[in-house]
Amino acid sequence: MSIQERAKSLLLDLDGLIVGAKIGLPAILALGPDKIEELIGPFKKSYLFICDSKMADIGHVNRLVAEQIFDIGFDALIIHAAIGVKGGMDEVVKLANERDRGVLGLCSMSHPGAEEHLNRHIDALLNIASTAGVDGYILPATFPHLIKKARELNPDALILSPGVGVQGAPFGSALSAGADFEIVGRAISVAPSPKEAAEKILEEMKG
Repeated sequence: MSIQERAKSLLLDLDGLIVGAKIGLPAILALGPDKIEELIGPFKKSYLFICDSKMADIGHVNRLVAEQIFDIGFDALIIHAAIGVKGGMDEVVKLANERDRGVLGLCSMSHPGAEEHLNRHIDALLNIASTAGVDGYILPATFPHLIKKARELNPDALILSPGVGVQGAPFGSALSAGADFEIVGRAISVAPSPKEAAEKILEEMKG
């Protein structure tokens, strides 16, 4: 089964079980923009499509990339808050507002190495993302204290959390810490039956 066939199968199987799909650069580079557009087009009413772009360039370049991401059909993209607002995030947020799309500020990451630098500056990064006017934050389930801190600083913030499942955080743990959504990847996508895996995970989250 090709990457595109596998991705389409996942979207068909998970329709009604999950609210969004985050597509990363490996799949985008493997398939190319045209195939990604062809893939997500029929499912636009079923899912919010997020491009896991993790942008970290200057504003001009970021805008050029964001234009292509939105042209493909993505509803939102992810950008590093570490690049700052002026000449960094601002052009992407402006473009997203013009096109009624979303921007998610990446303020910390879920892997162990993030503790070496990035996660130590969570307060500043949350402030940068907020100042830029992002629609939500990406915060890791593997470090729930960061989610709690963000929720305390901004009770109304939209928080999405990767890191549950394969990376070690229990299902439902990010929600308990204050996140609005958990981003579940390989625990579903590489499971023998993605649909059954998603159903089981939902039951665990409810428990």
